Amino acid sequence: MIQGALFLLWLALLVAGDTPVGRRLRAALVEAPARWLNRWSRGDVLLILLLLAGAAAILWLMEAEGRLFLSMVAPDVLAGASMLELGTLLDAAVTATAVFTTLRIRGLRLWLTARFARRLPRSRRARPQRRCPANDDGDGPALTCAA
Repeated sequence: MIQGALFLLWLALLVAGDTPVGRRLRAALVEAPARWLNRWSRGDVLLILLLLAGAAAILWLMEAEGRLFLSMVAPDVLAGASMLELGTLLDAAVTATAVFTTLRIRGLRLWLTARFARRLPRSRRARPQRRCPANDDGDGPALTCAA
């Protein structure tokens, strides 16, 4: 039923083209939802996905009781989500986790190199060889510098 209505609206939008009715349909069916979706941040999308994953887990684990539980708790969750800007808080939590993880990995790498670098055998460095000057005009054998 709903798919048929959406198909008819889409067909009317396509047929109306650049007429006054077509412009109004485009404003109502395309531009208004696009403006509304453009206001969503990454945190809002992450919050919605997190809530959907939690609801799916509850439904999968609790089956019939999960449906009853979700029907009772859904209005409170939606009211709390609309009252607070939870998307921003979720963004801040994800950013903080990423920063602290990066710092811990860098600290772990430094600790490992400091801990195990002393145990590795050190390679001997070759002594730099003396080079003869290219304009050797001194007296004596020609190969005295090479020694």
